Amino acid sequence: MSLYRVSTLNTFDNARLNIQQRQSQLGVSQEQLSSGKRVAKASDDAVAATLSERTQNRLRRTEADLRGLEASRRSLAQAESTLGTVSELYARVKELVVQAGNGVLNASDKASIANELSGIREQLVGFSNQKDTAGSPLFAGLGPLNTQGDAFVEVLSAPVATSYGPDGRAVNWDALDGQYAATPTSLPRSIDGSLVFGDNGANIWETLDRAIGALESNLTGAALTTELDQVHAELAVREDSLLAARGKLGDWLNRADNMELLFEDRSVAYEKENSELTDVDMLKAVTDFQMNQTAYQAARKCPCSTI
Repeated sequence: MSLYRVSTLNTFDNARLNIQQRQSQLGVSQEQLSSGKRVAKASDDAVAATLSERTQNRLRRTEADLRGLEASRRSLAQAESTLGTVSELYARVKELVVQAGNGVLNASDKASIANELSGIREQLVGFSNQKDTAGSPLFAGLGPLNTQGDAFVEVLSAPVATSYGPDGRAVNWDALDGQYAATPTSLPRSIDGSLVFGDNGANIWETLDRAIGALESNLTGAALTTELDQVHAELAVREDSLLAARGKLGDWLNRADNMELLFEDRSVAYEKENSELTDVDMLKAVTDFQMNQTAYQAARKCPCSTI
């Protein structure tokens, strides 16, 4: 009698264990179907989980590079647009300087031209200190040296000897010379303004002050011609520098387009690789689910399980 009872208990335990195993397998199949993932935790497949983590890290780095590239692209596009406006102002300066050389102009006419040149001068100070959407200066080279974050600072009684303004005013470069280099995964977000607008004592503002000073002093004849010829020569240098800067910005923007395509392709490849490592084969998952469901139901209907 005791042997029969031991055998019956053993059979019951085996049946219960079988039901639990079938239920667990069915639960795994249901989870895979609902999540679409074959590997949800490291214990599901240690090797695949490790490779997946590595792939996801690479994907996150690529996405970070892409975000940084987009930020640089916005800044570079804004810088290029700003220099486009500066180029239009340079063209207007040339027109005014040519007009100022007309011998029939009186003192009032010259003063009017000087006033417009002064207005352009002020605009150029603002454009040279233009900042991007993050508040970083676009033309500060390796970074500004003042708390305002400006690349150029206007001062009176300037220490620069070649200041032509009647009040000794000047606009001085107040940032670190140099230019961040492009890398395979990033682009600069600013450009060296001293190469664009000129350095201390030899910049676009000194050129404008020379013209303004000559007109406000009501120079005439050879003296005026000499000053305006010098203005033309200096302006030509500044225009060449401006064209060179716009060419560099255009090259960086083209490079940004190519880098974006590369990063996007790389992201797609990483996502595909991660999918192959962790995603479930839906056809196989459905088949396994049906088999596990049938096995579970069969285990529950087994007479042994009801003992």
